[in-house]
Amino acid sequence: MTRPAVSVVAVCGLLAVGLGAAAATGPEAPRTTRSSEVRSVPVARATGVCPDPATNTSMVSRAGVATPSGLATGGGTAGSGSLELGDLGGNGAPRVSLSSSPSSAVKPIPPHSAPLVATASGSLAPGFAASMVTRGVSGDLRGLSGTSCVAPGTDFWFVGAGAVVGQRGRLYLTNAESAAAVVDVTLFGPDGPIDTPAGRGIAVAAGAQEVRLLDALSPDTAWIAVHVQVHQGKVAAALRDQQVAGLEPRGTDWVPAAAAPARHVVVPGVPAGAGERRLQVLVPGDSDAIIRLRLIGRDGSFAPAGLDVLQAEAGSVTDVDLAPYAKGQDVAVDLTSDVPVAAGLLARVGPATGGPAELAYTAGTPALTPAQPGVAALAWFGSATHSTLALAAPGADAQVRVVPLPPATGQPVDVRVPAGTATVVDLATVTRETLYAVAVVPAPGSGPVVASRQISEVAPRGPLITVEPVQPGRFAVRVPSVSADLSTGLRPRR
Repeated sequence: MTRPAVSVVAVCGLLAVGLGAAAATGPEAPRTTRSSEVRSVPVARATGVCPDPATNTSMVSRAGVATPSGLATGGGTAGSGSLELGDLGGNGAPRVSLSSSPSSAVKPIPPHSAPLVATASGSLAPGFAASMVTRGVSGDLRGLSGTSCVAPGTDFWFVGAGAVVGQRGRLYLTNAESAAAVVDVTLFGPDGPIDTPAGRGIAVAAGAQEVRLLDALSPDTAWIAVHVQVHQGKVAAALRDQQVAGLEPRGTDWVPAAAAPARHVVVPGVPAGAGERRLQVLVPGDSDAIIRLRLIGRDGSFAPAGLDVLQAEAGSVTDVDLAPYAKGQDVAVDLTSDVPVAAGLLARVGPATGGPAELAYTAGTPALTPAQPGVAALAWFGSATHSTLALAAPGADAQVRVVPLPPATGQPVDVRVPAGTATVVDLATVTRETLYAVAVVPAPGSGPVVASRQISEVAPRGPLITVEPVQPGRFAVRVPSVSADLSTGLRPRR
């Protein structure tokens, strides 16, 4: 009757001795990870996905990739790395392969190509960016249209496009992952949220792309905002707008993804000149918004007469005509709201006397900082084509260096942007290459700056234009420290 008790006592004694010896000679005692123990490590892998270019045999598309690793405050990753651009699904050889940083490449993309996937790893991953531009000079797809190749994610906002006679918006959902994705698409219009049963539970197979027409989801809606939410997996979302008036083209372009709704939003790169300048503001929540609007130009910021304070209804898209105030100079739009909002802007240009028009979109964009500079991965220069960089400093003074990325040659250009002003940099002063990429690097101590790259062309039938906001690069990720825990069998890293 006493043997079990004796055995238990003996086992407990042996365990106590063993644990005591481990404490004396083994690793340090386990401890709980505190929330403050978070460190930043360089990005080790990055992906960008572009939808298939809307082309025919008379159109030309180009894709650009760039890696500026080492240009951010704190530097980049040492060691080897690679960057490849190829077709969705990995069919065929890579269209681009890079192995050094900083570097860039621009390659033509044949008509009717598959969606593009760019992947950077190792030392080429921090700050990686990719972009695509398509040029058409005839037909209903006439125009310059450009878009960033975005990282797969679970949440995207677009403010722009529409679904009325002569206008067709297309939403592209591309799944570059190895597992299927399930997506919900929510639409907002001038009269509030739009019931779209066909936008719920959209299945996107692994390595596939789904396209949805906005006029099928919400016909006869002039201004539409789109919220893409991924409930399973990840996708890359893109929105393209195409407009015609009868048989006359009125422009086509990609609508850039807008920054997530916030109380302070800055829309860069509103081009100067005659034509429409339509600002759309989305209030996705349940409370109406009171918004203070100002325009930031080369001589400072100002509130347009009668538009200094806007009232926007909850759940709706509010349209604001800025054309009378954006003719003489490029401006940025600064919005301060009492509730979160998202914003985008349509700019339309055209010849003075008839002929086809052209359009470009821009959107609310996060600011660049010394720790998160950005890259314009594709710029264009020619006898009738030139590229510019629009910079705006909504808060403090900004000091920015514009750097051509190899193989482009040229000298970096330092640009000072006083607080509350905007400026335009002609990229021909940075490099004389035909196709190239540039990094936009705020100096240490610089205030935040928002940026956009514009490509324009003087074509025989009328101007062509596209605007692409420059997004902050992803250089580092924050990871928690890990401590040993006997319950998981982990040991501390030596």
